[in-house]
Amino acid sequence: MIRIIIADPDSATRKALILLLQRKMGMNGIVEVGDVETLIRTLADASPDLLLLDWRLYGSPAPDTCRLLQKAYPQLKIVLLSVDANDEAAAKGAGADFVYKGAPPDKLISILKPLLNKNDLNSSKSA
Repeated sequence: MIRIIIADPDSATRKALILLLQRKMGMNGIVEVGDVETLIRTLADASPDLLLLDWRLYGSPAPDTCRLLQKAYPQLKIVLLSVDANDEAAAKGAGADFVYKGAPPDKLISILKPLLNKNDLNSSKSA
């Protein structure tokens, strides 16, 4: 089963993302967190495949958090989410995919599908 963490300070956004992932992609292994401390604890307890990380999650700038997480969890795929489309360049510089929160839901789905390709996940976990 594919495991996903949604890290966003806004509970309504987390719920909307969960609903979208469940309905459009059939995902069920979804955990939600609202701050960096809970995110770190959750990462330590689980081995997620994907992290949807809000740009303004309380506790640390998103590109810095992204780089630290990539060092600690090299297999973890990270997508940064932001209400500001201008954050995309910094997200790419941090080595993460990016989704503007104002984009249609299908934009997020189109980015997630290749990231969550089961064959890619299985081969990366067995390496």
